[in-house]
Amino acid sequence: MKKNFSIKDILKGKFLVKGNAYRSWNFIVFLTGLSLISITSSHLMDRKIRKMTKISEEIKELKSVYADVHSQCMKRQLASSLKKKLDNKLKYLKEPPYELILEEKQDMYS
Repeated sequence: MKKNFSIKDILKGKFLVKGNAYRSWNFIVFLTGLSLISITSSHLMDRKIRKMTKISEEIKELKSVYADVHSQCMKRQLASSLKKKLDNKLKYLKEPPYELILEEKQDMYS
């Protein structure tokens, strides 16, 4: 029993219906299963990559917002900025401040 298939027979699918066709079907089902697993895995990976890209863009945007807010906060903490906001009610000291030191009184009975 000689199994000699030509390209024409393969294209017509004769190998699927002759003789030991179940071996061919098993192999085709196996290849189909592997192909489906590969395609599914590829799609899941693409989704994860898109999600990671979106998150990294959000991180970059939030970092720039943080830098902007931080610089605004630092500007508001400057003494010149505070002085302008207080309508010249804030005055600079000409002399350094002094510190009061209170000493504890000793009890007469101790």
